[in-house]
Amino acid sequence: MKLAKRGLVFILVAGLLLFGLAGCGGGNTSGDVTPDQSQPIKLGMLPITDNLPFWVAQDKGYFEDEGLTVELVDFPSALERDSALTAKAIDGALGDIIAVAQLNDGGTPLTIVSIGQGVTAKEGRFAILAAPGSDITSVEQLKGVEIATSANSVMEYLIDTVLTDAGFTGDEIAKVLIPKIPVRVDALLSGTVQAAILPDPLAALAELKGARVILEDTATDNLSQTVIYFRNETLEQKTDEVRGLMRAYTRAVEDIMADPTAFHVTLAEKARVPQDVLQSDAHGMEIIFSAPVAPTEDMVDRVLTWMNGKGLLNKPVSYSDLVNEQVLN
Repeated sequence: MKLAKRGLVFILVAGLLLFGLAGCGGGNTSGDVTPDQSQPIKLGMLPITDNLPFWVAQDKGYFEDEGLTVELVDFPSALERDSALTAKAIDGALGDIIAVAQLNDGGTPLTIVSIGQGVTAKEGRFAILAAPGSDITSVEQLKGVEIATSANSVMEYLIDTVLTDAGFTGDEIAKVLIPKIPVRVDALLSGTVQAAILPDPLAALAELKGARVILEDTATDNLSQTVIYFRNETLEQKTDEVRGLMRAYTRAVEDIMADPTAFHVTLAEKARVPQDVLQSDAHGMEIIFSAPVAPTEDMVDRVLTWMNGKGLLNKPVSYSDLVNEQVLN
């Protein structure tokens, strides 16, 4: 009897061990993809025209065609979007080189994979405008005139760069800080300030309301780029998924350039482009996108040089720290 009982116990134990091993084996079979890889890619979206290809790719199902689940997460401000990146609540976004460099400098590792707008100078216009009724009609007349802008931003970088290139000394470049762009538009149109720098579509709207374009970056060297970037952790774990996402983005760019007017509803709803701007061609705004390409070393280095000159970086940051040219290959 004792032998029989021992035999029964042995059989039960062996069976439990086999069952446990089978369970582990089954888990591995279905777990070839890590939990992180099974999660959607989350992109932070501001209501700006630069994000149009992402909205088009989502609407047309191009992400799904690549086997991806992509969530476009709306944020009302760059500050809130950047906080989400730092908290790892989103995987990537579209912004400017200054923001990426500052976040990296502050301990949030990010990598640029592509230009959003700014492959050519015609994309993503910024303009310095004079107030309606102002006597300012030329760049030379901006000497000593306070230009409304925001501090430590791509717009301040553009003011410094384009006016220096036009022969201004540092003492001849004057600025007044009005960070909120809608408030800046109102100040310009009311004549509270004599000049302001604005991005499209608000530059276009100001034109329609009587402001005069004095200088626009579409007529200068190609100085401003928005860039598409991801958290380093996301890029390391999901390189193939990011490549698929950028293929979907490329298809959307092709659709937009085939007929930009077909996406006016999306621009109005998502980027808050005023109907007056969409329905008029009496301004300088154009909807132009190029196929994805990594920013050049010169594009990044001149921004970093400006940032270092203003003491905006606490440690050395280089092109290779910020850009991965291989993701699009």
